[in-house]
Amino acid sequence: MMVWMGKANLVSVVEWRSRVLLTTATSAPMTVHFVCTGNIYRSRLAEAYCASRCRPALSVFSSGIGAGLNNGVRITPYASRLLKERGLESFAAVSRQQTTAGLVHASDVLIFMEQEHFRFCEDWIDSGRQTVEIWNIADIRQKDAAAISIEVEQTFAAIQQRTDCLLTSLCR
Repeated sequence: MMVWMGKANLVSVVEWRSRVLLTTATSAPMTVHFVCTGNIYRSRLAEAYCASRCRPALSVFSSGIGAGLNNGVRITPYASRLLKERGLESFAAVSRQQTTAGLVHASDVLIFMEQEHFRFCEDWIDSGRQTVEIWNIADIRQKDAAAISIEVEQTFAAIQQRTDCLLTSLCR
């Protein structure tokens, strides 16, 4: 597995993990920041799942590049239902938050659900200090309720798998 840092630096997880262990041994908890479009579905699922699995040395949060455009929606009904079914409600943020330069700067690890989210934040990223991954997990495309349910389960399975890999590399 390779971790993409900034615009051009590829490093192995082993090299990256050694950097992380060196920096977190003497500093505040490392922050993992999940970014999607509205912060009402993918990044909130990732945040809750990751927080449920994290060690004290990690702090987890999420945001959305268009979180203010959701007409008051705090979280999608299907994300809320999945969090409840999986016992993850207590690990989810209470409300959505807009991605800002300050939030990006405060992050050690940035996980973007899609390339467009990375592009939105690209100028705020310090490639020498921050680690970036783009997971390419698409937003809901289905319109039919049964199809949405299947897609949500598939999305969450992908988030679980990627988060577990990330945590394995960070929390050994």
